[in-house]
Amino acid sequence: MARSFETRVYLVRVLTDDRTSRLWVAAGSSSEDAVRLVLNAIPEGWSASPAQEQLTSAEMERLNLKQGEVHEITRTIRMC
Repeated sequence: MARSFETRVYLVRVLTDDRTSRLWVAAGSSSEDAVRLVLNAIPEGWSASPAQEQLTSAEMERLNLKQGEVHEITRTIRMC
C-alpha cells in the first residue's frame, strides 16, 4: 500500500561555518525531509536542524511553496 505524504512548510535553522545562525523555509513531507532539502541547498560544512519556531497556516499559504522548494528567509514574513 502506497503512503501519501502531505507537503508542509517547515522552518529550518542553519548554522554557517562562521557560527552565524540563519533561518530557512522548506516544503517537505516532514521536518526531517525539510532539513535534508536545506542541507542539499547550503554549502558543505554548514549544519541544519528543525527550528523551534513554527509558521501559522496563513503564513504557509502565503509563501505558496511547492514540494522540494527551499528559501532563506531574509525579511520578516509575519502577517499583521
